[in-house]
Amino acid sequence: MKISKFLLSVLVAFATVALIAPQQVEAIIVDGRVSGQTVFTGSGTITESNGISGREISSSGINELDFNGQLFPHGPLSVTSATGDFIPIVGSQANFNLAIRWTGSGSSVTLLDVLPGVGGPAWLVPIAGANGFATGTFFSLKSVTFDEDSLTLIGMGTTQTTSGDPLVQKDSAARIVIQGTGQDFTYDLTVVTTAVPEGGSGLGLLAIGLVGLVAVKGLRRKIATRQNRYA
Repeated sequence: MKISKFLLSVLVAFATVALIAPQQVEAIIVDGRVSGQTVFTGSGTITESNGISGREISSSGINELDFNGQLFPHGPLSVTSATGDFIPIVGSQANFNLAIRWTGSGSSVTLLDVLPGVGGPAWLVPIAGANGFATGTFFSLKSVTFDEDSLTLIGMGTTQTTSGDPLVQKDSAARIVIQGTGQDFTYDLTVVTTAVPEGGSGLGLLAIGLVGLVAVKGLRRKIATRQNRYA
């Protein structure tokens, strides 16, 4: 069921891209690496399939981080700071397509809901006035530590910006860190996504390229169908 939700979320993300720039999709240009960092703030809650009781956490269940807000469990979170290519998204809101689910603890953790060549949970922020968007996608988790009043989650993935006329896409491997403090497994979160300098992860860039090709092909078909319908 969760995988089906993930597939649906991918389609929703592609549809969002189509709504942002339906006329410029044919002109997407992949040009260079994105650089910089984004900082989001918001609220999140951890639940577990076996149930969390007081301070006791089971290592055998599936843990899930939901993002609180009007679109629970997707957020939104506020973009409070950004550098480099991400500066235009400051003041916007970020939403995750999925809650973040994993098994294990410490450095022995496995991220769930990851599709080969696509990735797992991802955030998306529209770039106001530029017919574009920025994204960050988890591909794996390096470590997760949490208790009832603190959380540190470190993952690796990709990040990209797509904006302009014609649309120009820049991408990079990325490190995504979520930290929070609170009580009763509900935290005030800070989500920091940092583009990894060149040489950091060629595998991540390959994954981005595959996602970009799938997205563009799908959107081209969608646009062609729409044009034929109203011809």
